[in-house]
Amino acid sequence: SGIVINTLSTFMDYLVRLEGVGAEYVGIVGGSFQVVVMLSSLFVGNITDKTRAYYSVTIALLVLGAFALAECGVSLDAENGTDLRWSLIMVAALVGPLQPVSTELGVDVVYPLSENTVLVIQQIFSNLLSSMFIPCFKAFKSVGTTATDDKYTRPEYTFSFYLLIVIHAVATVFFATFNGRYIRFEHEQAKRARAAAAAVAAATASSPFGSAAPTPNTAFHPVADQRSNNNNNLFAYGRHQEEEEARPLMPDHHVV
Repeated sequence: SGIVINTLSTFMDYLVRLEGVGAEYVGIVGGSFQVVVMLSSLFVGNITDKTRAYYSVTIALLVLGAFALAECGVSLDAENGTDLRWSLIMVAALVGPLQPVSTELGVDVVYPLSENTVLVIQQIFSNLLSSMFIPCFKAFKSVGTTATDDKYTRPEYTFSFYLLIVIHAVATVFFATFNGRYIRFEHEQAKRARAAAAAVAAATASSPFGSAAPTPNTAFHPVADQRSNNNNNLFAYGRHQEEEEARPLMPDHHVV
């Protein structure tokens, strides 16, 4: 995304003036381009922060951004200047949010590296590759502008836009086939699980029975035990009565 945004921003003057408009119009379109990049990044970033759908959102933006770049390449004719300007705004809305979203995804994948480290590395490579590609974009502006039969002339920068689309497509394929793990998300999930286990342990320790609460098989039943004691007392009393009745009567002693 950095290569696309930086390249289009560099050649914004030429792209906007295809219909012969003035410099003030270039300022309006160029400013709108940057504002749309900023607003779309905030909007898409807010959605991905809530849903954590970094991979799906990035793939969708890459695919749709490729179509927007192709529309820019088709609209390079001077007669389609208005269509080209709207295509540039579409590129800003679709390609602009890729950098913040990919930064969040990179932080999730390379955890525990900090977000600032990931952002600095991304910015360095983005600006370095942009500085290497922008001279190539200008150098190939006249390639393929004239057909073999010399009857049809293609606009300048047509082949350059093809190169930009190819770079974008290669990045899309590489990202779609990249096999990574959400290490930060897994760490947060494990942290929540440990916190939940600690809360359960604390609740168990603060219960009246503590950690050695009686189980159903060994529970103390005071009512049943009292009833058993009463039955034992009645049984002993009845046996005593039977023994008294079965004892033979002693003969009377006569006083002589």
